[in-house]
Amino acid sequence: MSMNRAKYTKNDLQGKNNERSGRNRSFSSIVSEKGNQKKRGPMVKRYKTLLTCVVCHGDAHGYNFDAISCESCKAFFRRNALRSLEKLKCRGTDSCDVAFNVRKRCKRCRLEKCIKCGMRKEWILSDKEKAEKLVKIEENRRLKQINDNNQRNGCSGKNNCKNEDDLSLVLSPFINEPILNDFDWFSIQFVQDCFAEAVRLNQISGISYYPTTKSMESTADLFHFPLHISAMRLVAYIKQINEFQQLDADDQVYLVKLNLLTICFLHSIFTYDPRTDCYHERDTMDPVVSGKDWNTTLNRQFHIEMKQIRNDLIDIFQSDDIVVKLFYLILLFSNQMSLNQSSKCLLTDNNSLSIFKGQNVFTDLVYRYCLYQYGFDQAPMLFLRYVNKLMKIQKLVDEIKYTINNYIDIGELSLLMQSLLM
Repeated sequence: MSMNRAKYTKNDLQGKNNERSGRNRSFSSIVSEKGNQKKRGPMVKRYKTLLTCVVCHGDAHGYNFDAISCESCKAFFRRNALRSLEKLKCRGTDSCDVAFNVRKRCKRCRLEKCIKCGMRKEWILSDKEKAEKLVKIEENRRLKQINDNNQRNGCSGKNNCKNEDDLSLVLSPFINEPILNDFDWFSIQFVQDCFAEAVRLNQISGISYYPTTKSMESTADLFHFPLHISAMRLVAYIKQINEFQQLDADDQVYLVKLNLLTICFLHSIFTYDPRTDCYHERDTMDPVVSGKDWNTTLNRQFHIEMKQIRNDLIDIFQSDDIVVKLFYLILLFSNQMSLNQSSKCLLTDNNSLSIFKGQNVFTDLVYRYCLYQYGFDQAPMLFLRYVNKLMKIQKLVDEIKYTINNYIDIGELSLLMQSLLM
């Protein structure tokens, strides 16, 4: 990646606002500095994690290489997935048990189980991609340091100049400085690229491609295909985000379980084309899903209200792609109890400050972007209207989660979708 910041200026970014294309792998992640992470106190209570490794059935704490897996199977897959299966010999009958207590006995059967359960070897970084990732980390660190220094210098100037003109000093950043600096535009571009990369890494297989229409006849079909592929892409998207990486694994799982389904339905709103009454992710080979079929799933009132919310959201920001991608992250970092919060996964205590800080980063960024794009007169009201509509989506999805057993047996769904509905 070039160190020249000119390529991430606001003019270039605005020209790409609705353009989605595959991005260089170097945009796939920003790794947080471990030294900046605060340790928890000794009295922190933990909530129970309800994920099981799809390979060995041990305790899992997250999604690795596109599948729910434990740290042991994650490390095993990274070390062995690029090796040829023919070079590995089975120590048993080609169908060895790979449960967590005996998983190390047969590498071949364990690797076959990893692949069968959906772990993707193409997600393992090559040496070149690792080098690009290091360049990306250094660039992000440099820009963040510059941004932090500018903020500290600005605060220092204010503290040393207390007088009768204090009001003008407080307002001076808005008057004399740009609303969005180079680091902000870089962050916005990075978020855009992360989503494009997530879509690229989660293409469908095994069914007909665009423009074929994929029929849906039941609520189960809704969760088997469009919502499942959305969930996979959104998980891949948020795992690349620095603020999410900084959270503990348990907090990451908690936020995904609590909020991902709401984000999936929000995402579906922006894949809908009212001109054709179809749902389709742009720049993918996904088959089309007709609006008529979509409406046969769940209950009619849900879809009526969702369509009204969609129309309101489009009316507010005209499907501004930057606003949409940033609000996915704002919703992700929402920390509240849902109607369907399982008693087995009650949040007793967690690093709520880190979650709040993560949400604040994207709330601040999208608000200042709105100020830049829509002006000081309109942006505050538009922003509040948008948040109000998102809260309505969250309420609708919570009600669906609360009554989902009336529609389907969630045990028939993928483990990912089960974890979002429990």
